[in-house]
Amino acid sequence: MASSLPPDSAIFNVRVSVFQRSAGRSAVAAAAYRSASRLVDDRIGETFDYTKKQAEDSFIVAPPEAPAWVLDRSALWNRVEAAERRKDAVVAREVLITIPRDIPADTRRAFAEAAVAPYVAAGAVVDVALHRPKAADSEEQPHIHVMLAPRALDASQPVGFAKTRNAALTAMFESGGRHGGGERGEALTRERERIASLMNEFLAAAGSARRADHRTNAARGLHDREPEPTMGEGRKAAARKRQKHDRRTELVSSIRKERIQENELTAIEEEIMAVNATRQARSGIRPRSRVDFKTKLLKEHFPDLRNPEGWAASLHFIDAAAPGALRLAAKDGGHIEIRDRLAKVYGMRGQADALADALRTADDLDDIERLEELKSLRRKANGVRPKRDPEEVLELSPDRVESIADRWRSRGFTKITEAKDGVWIEIGKCRLQDLGDELRIHGPAASDAAVRAMLAKAVDEWDSSLEVFGAKDFKDSVWLEAQRQGVVVYDRDTGELYVPSEEVRKKFEADNRRLRSEGDEMAALKSHKAMASLLLEAAAGDAAALKKLQANDKDLADFVALHLDDEQRGRLVGKPEADVVPALPAFRYYGKAARQDDEEKRKREVLAPDYALTPEEELAIADDAAAEERRPR
Repeated sequence: MASSLPPDSAIFNVRVSVFQRSAGRSAVAAAAYRSASRLVDDRIGETFDYTKKQAEDSFIVAPPEAPAWVLDRSALWNRVEAAERRKDAVVAREVLITIPRDIPADTRRAFAEAAVAPYVAAGAVVDVALHRPKAADSEEQPHIHVMLAPRALDASQPVGFAKTRNAALTAMFESGGRHGGGERGEALTRERERIASLMNEFLAAAGSARRADHRTNAARGLHDREPEPTMGEGRKAAARKRQKHDRRTELVSSIRKERIQENELTAIEEEIMAVNATRQARSGIRPRSRVDFKTKLLKEHFPDLRNPEGWAASLHFIDAAAPGALRLAAKDGGHIEIRDRLAKVYGMRGQADALADALRTADDLDDIERLEELKSLRRKANGVRPKRDPEEVLELSPDRVESIADRWRSRGFTKITEAKDGVWIEIGKCRLQDLGDELRIHGPAASDAAVRAMLAKAVDEWDSSLEVFGAKDFKDSVWLEAQRQGVVVYDRDTGELYVPSEEVRKKFEADNRRLRSEGDEMAALKSHKAMASLLLEAAAGDAAALKKLQANDKDLADFVALHLDDEQRGRLVGKPEADVVPALPAFRYYGKAARQDDEEKRKREVLAPDYALTPEEELAIADDAAAEERRPR
C-alpha cells in the first residue's frame, strides 16, 4: 500500500479540544454525532439524530462502582450539561486519536480501552467512538473520538457529578500559568508521548516495523518534511460529496502524492543499496530521504533498538539481500550475521560485539556466538615479512577486494561478503577472511571443507606453496590436505618445511593404501562394464564389437557366437549393463564349453570317411557294435 509516510513511521495525530457552551456547543449533540445515535438535549429541548452516519464501534467506560445511568449515553450527557450552570462552561473535553493502519481491526478496541484507562483511573467517565472513514488515498483511516466528562462522579450531588471540575483529569492536559506547575504545554506533551508509546506497543505486537513519534518533524531532524495543513472531517466530506477539491484539500492531496513518489523512489534506492553491500560501502549515492537509510534498515529489522542513529553511524554496511538473514559490517572491522534471532559475531572486537549485546538487550536476539580467529595461512614469503599489529584495522582497496571476490566466485563459492577488511567466505560454521596474500579462518573449529578451500587458493594463486600458523592439529590438517593437492607446507614459526605428527603421517600412508585399493577396484569395475557393453553390442550383431571382444575375451566372444541362438541373443540385447556384469563369469564358462564342443565336432568331421555307406554296410557296422557291447570284459 502506497503511503506518504516514511517506511519506518506510523501516523501520529493526537488533538485535544474542549466544547464550550458559549460557542454554541452541546455535549449531547457531540455524543450523538460521534456515536451515530439519536439523543435529545433536555436543556435546550432539541433532538439530534445522526443514525444515518456510521460508527465502527462506540462504548462508555466508567470508574468502578459507577451508577448504572452512567452507561446510558443520553442520561450521561444530559447530566453533564445539567452539572454546568455557567453560560461559558466547558461541557466536555475531547481527545481525537488517529490509529495507525498497521494496528489490526480486531485489536483497535483494546487499543482504545488502553488509551483511556488513565482518564478512568483519574475518575473521569469516558465516551469512546471508533470511526474509519476514507482518507485522501482512498484507504481507511481509523481514529477514535474520546469525550471526557469534566467533573468526577459524586453520588451526593443531585445530578451525580461533583461541584468542582476534576483537577486530576485537567492536570493531564493543562500545565503552566493558572493551571499549576511546569511549563505551558508540558502536560500535553507528556500525554502525547504516552499515547505514542502505547501505539508502538500495539504496532510491535502486530509485527509492524513502523513506529509512532510524538515529536515534531523539526525535533526529529526531518527539516525537509513540513507538516501538512490540517483538514477537518467536514471539509473532507464536502470535497467527497461534490467530487471536487477546494484549495486546502487540493494542496494536501498534492503534498501526499509528491511524498508517495519520493517514498517509492527512496524505497527503490534503498533496495538497491540494501542488496548490494559492495555498492553501499563504496558509493556516495544516498537515498533522497535525509534520514540515513542504514538507520531505516535498523529500525525496520529492530524496531526496539535504542539509538539506531548512533549504531548506524558505526556501520560500514547492512546487507539484507539474503532472505531471512542480515549481515552487518562495522567500521572497525567487526561483523555480525543474524539468522532466526541467532547472531554470529566475528572479526575485530569492538563495535560489532557492542551492537550484538544491544540487540539482545532489546530482545531482538536469543543468543550470540563469537567466532574467534583460530589460524591462518599465507603465501610463502621470500625474505622477512613485516609483522602485522593484531589490533590494526585492515583496509583493502575496492578494486583489490573485487578481484579477490571474483576468484572465489570462479571456484564456485556463492556466500561471499566484500568488505574493506577483505573478502569473507562462509563455509559451514567457519568464515574465511581473504586478504589476498593471507587467509584467516574464524569459527569454533576448522572444518575439512574450509581447509580444502584454503588449499585450493594456494594451488590457484600461491604457486602451491604456503606458510601455516596455528595450533598443531590445524597445521596437521593443512599438511594432510596439502599432500593430496600437491602443496608444499612451511611452518610459519620455524620457516622450515612442516613436519606432521607421527599419527597424521600414518593416517596419510593408510589413506594412500586405501586409495590404491579403491583405484584397483574401480579399474576392475570399469573393465567389467566395458566387457558387458562389448558383449551386448556383439549380441546385437555388431561385427566390429564381436571382433574386439574376441581380441580381449575369447570366452565371451564364443558365448555370443557359439552358445546363443538368435532368440537368446535378442533377449540378451534388452538387458541393462548392470545385470550383465554379475553374469560374466557364467557367460565365460558357457562360451568355453561351447568352444570345446565345437572343437570335438570338428575333429570328428576330419576323421570321418568322405564317401557314403550303403544301407547294408551301415547295418553290418551296427551289428558289429552290438556284438562288441555283448562281449564279456
